[in-house]
Amino acid sequence: MEEQIRKIWNNKFVLLGHIVLNICLFLYSLTYLFTANTFVLQKYTACIIFIVICTIFETINFKGKTSFLDQKKFGVFYYAIRPVFAGLMYYMADNKPEANIFLVWLILSMAELIFRVAMSKQVCRLTIYIFFGFAYALVSVVMIVSLIQNKDSRVTLVIGVREIAFVIVTVLLVLFIGEAISLVWSYLEKQILKQNRALEDLNEVNAAMQEQQEKINLVNEKLGVQKIELQAANMRINRSHDEMSVQNEIATAIVSSVNKEDMLSQIVDIMQIRLDMDVVAVILEEDNSLLVPGEEPQGRFVAMSTCLGKEFEKNLLDSVYQTDLKAVLSLKKTYIQNTETESVKLFSCLTEEQGLASVICLPIMNKEERLGTLVVGKNRMNVFMDGRAFYENISNQISIGISNLRLYAKMNDMAIRDGLTRIYNRRHLTTLLNDYLKEAMAKKIPVSLTLFDIDKFKMVNDTYGHQCGDEVIRYVATLLNQVAIKYGGIAGRYGGEEFVVAFLGKDLDTTYEIIKEVHEQIRSEEVVYEDKHIQVRASAGIASYPATCSNPGELLTRADWAMYHSKQNGRDQITIDSDKIASQM
Repeated sequence: MEEQIRKIWNNKFVLLGHIVLNICLFLYSLTYLFTANTFVLQKYTACIIFIVICTIFETINFKGKTSFLDQKKFGVFYYAIRPVFAGLMYYMADNKPEANIFLVWLILSMAELIFRVAMSKQVCRLTIYIFFGFAYALVSVVMIVSLIQNKDSRVTLVIGVREIAFVIVTVLLVLFIGEAISLVWSYLEKQILKQNRALEDLNEVNAAMQEQQEKINLVNEKLGVQKIELQAANMRINRSHDEMSVQNEIATAIVSSVNKEDMLSQIVDIMQIRLDMDVVAVILEEDNSLLVPGEEPQGRFVAMSTCLGKEFEKNLLDSVYQTDLKAVLSLKKTYIQNTETESVKLFSCLTEEQGLASVICLPIMNKEERLGTLVVGKNRMNVFMDGRAFYENISNQISIGISNLRLYAKMNDMAIRDGLTRIYNRRHLTTLLNDYLKEAMAKKIPVSLTLFDIDKFKMVNDTYGHQCGDEVIRYVATLLNQVAIKYGGIAGRYGGEEFVVAFLGKDLDTTYEIIKEVHEQIRSEEVVYEDKHIQVRASAGIASYPATCSNPGELLTRADWAMYHSKQNGRDQITIDSDKIASQM
């Protein structure tokens, strides 16, 4: 509350009113400085000095440079000395107008003193009223006594009554002004307190609302963070679900496939479609571990799925088959690029326009052996910022699938091929021949069969040893398998040094020309084993359905009879089956 009083009391307009009043009194006092009366001159000189001092203090306070008048002790003394000085000037006034001027100053300064020190204290105000009335009455008595000494009794009575009335009116005026100001101030104080309470309540409400708003903002921030985290988690879950789904589909393709072509074709299609990629390719390195004699090396195998068009596919295949893929094979670990500026030229036959902004290239490994390479590309930047582990898992899946197929192929190869010659063994050869015969009878097409036997093979074993004999067997088996593959037939080892070559859809004459060709090849070269040179000769017998044999089930027997006829008639020759030969057996 005192702070409110100080703000009102130090209002710029109040201080400015004090300064204006001081200036008026100063100007009034200057008019008496030119009088010859020494007492008057001294009186007004003192008045001017006091007014100047008051004006200086109030001007400083008005400009806000200091707070002298706000200090309790100094402020009370300052505002108390003003009515005292005004009372002295009133007492020393020489005439009525002069006394009235200083009386007004006295009343105003008293009102200010009351306002300053006793506005809210009735006892203090009553004390000041009594003190003021007593002092003012005392001064008036002194003035009346002075007049009595200088006037007659009749005049004195009138003056005394008038002075007493004036004292009573003045005291009542001061009392009225003081109490009026007190009532006004009490009302203002109540209003100010009410406003302060309302303001404090409003501030409390605002503070509570602000605190609540801060809590709400904090909760919203947490909810926002949680929402972002949930969205990120949801995206991760969805991506993990999609990745698991893709991996499951790939696992199904691996389990359901019996050859690498089908398996890899399904895998690249699944990845290209499900992952929305522009190209997915699996490049297998050349594998000749199960190469059959007479077959050409297969080279690299490529399974690819792309939506970039035929020209892109052609250029990528040219890069695989016509180059050494040095850039690809030099990558021993996962390689990832996400912008065109950092790209490595992986495939030399691709044009600049066919470059991929985002590529991930993964080696497909089986322990230390590189089986091939998985390449996934998208013509958009920053596709592979994450997900490295996912693609590495797929690479591992493909590695397992290829390894399993290789193991299956190896086991199957062991089951159907002769261990020494790598051509079909007798069991599988019999199965294939039965299929040939069934198809020939169903479609009414010829089937021809030739039985070969190496001449004097026992003598080769006895003379040069069994290892040399094995080399001779491999030599004949290779030539027979080459000609069988060349003309679309099959070749197999029927016995120790006996071999069968069969053709479906070829008649007797065609088969004879083919057999004649391979028979000449057998005779044309020597088998070199260590420092030994062996001339190899073979006898052959040809049987053909329906040309020489009306019963397909007897073809192998009829060919054996024809071959035996070659043996009996000088060896190293080809005999065609006939009824005459059959009648001699």
